Amino acid sequence: MIKTGRISQQKVADLAGVSRGTVDRVINGKPNVKPETRERVLRAAADLKYSPNANGRALALCNREYSLCAVYPGTDIPFFTDVLTGIENAVSELCNFNLTLESVFTHGMDTAEVIRKIDSCSAQAFMVALEDTPGIRACIRRKTERGIPVITFNTDIRECGRVCFVGQDLYKSGRIAASLMLRMFRNGPARIVVVTGNTQFQAHRARTDGFADAIRQAGRDFEIVELIETDDEQGKTYDRLSRALRNTRGIEGIYLASGHIEAAIRAIAETGKKYSVVANDLSPVIEEALKNGTFDFTIYQDPYEQGYRPVRLLFDILLNGQKPSGEFYFTDNSILTDESI
Repeated sequence: MIKTGRISQQKVADLAGVSRGTVDRVINGKPNVKPETRERVLRAAADLKYSPNANGRALALCNREYSLCAVYPGTDIPFFTDVLTGIENAVSELCNFNLTLESVFTHGMDTAEVIRKIDSCSAQAFMVALEDTPGIRACIRRKTERGIPVITFNTDIRECGRVCFVGQDLYKSGRIAASLMLRMFRNGPARIVVVTGNTQFQAHRARTDGFADAIRQAGRDFEIVELIETDDEQGKTYDRLSRALRNTRGIEGIYLASGHIEAAIRAIAETGKKYSVVANDLSPVIEEALKNGTFDFTIYQDPYEQGYRPVRLLFDILLNGQKPSGEFYFTDNSILTDESI
């Protein structure tokens, strides 16, 4: 951490690479500053522990308390470990601006309990990764109609008044997976099983829709023989994929759009067969599966950014009322193999 006596706006400007006037506009919540510039100034101010003039509006801004609630499955699902790191790092960068975080981990909760948790939370802003259901949409709209900003991340929820979505272009991700599968079977037809979590989540539904549409539009003799929903649970993933691989003849390809990866690998290994497999994300387990040839490809979506970016966007709204310029902040859609990880 940089710290050198009484910090001036000029020192903040030098660190951020902007003019002193830009620093003044950001600290005083004035308009006409690009979001990326505002973020750079705020980060420099936090790093320098900048304390504005006590007589200025800036001090009032810095002395205000800001509260954020993050609602998502939690680290019981390994993907969200990196999401949490992104959230915590963004909050840490803003600690000098009195930003506090409350987390609601929803894995294992029913929808009614999730809604009660959100309704009872008095945070000034929310970031949520939840099912796209009428009850959840109504719950979020109750917040947005009161002027409370909500950003969806990882999985989107439409028609609820949310500010924007931060995450992968999920339909495109499914189409990329289909393109990879088609390339692995250039010389003939294939029978494919698709594994997903819960199609009430827009993320899971959009990926499987993109995959199915691309397979159909290719006009080749490919067949999706089964779509397995697992709720991202270990037992359901293992039991349902094992049953499909055991009882359905001729399966050659597996698309793991979601699901419990360790359980899927165990089900695949027990058949003693080699399948063409496309997965999503990059955990140590998936990395090992790529290296040992169990998986052929995985599609990365940058979970850290999905946690980090909503915090910064929401804080910008709370600090100066400036909403994001776009409705969608798409993260990565990179194809990874054993050679590229």
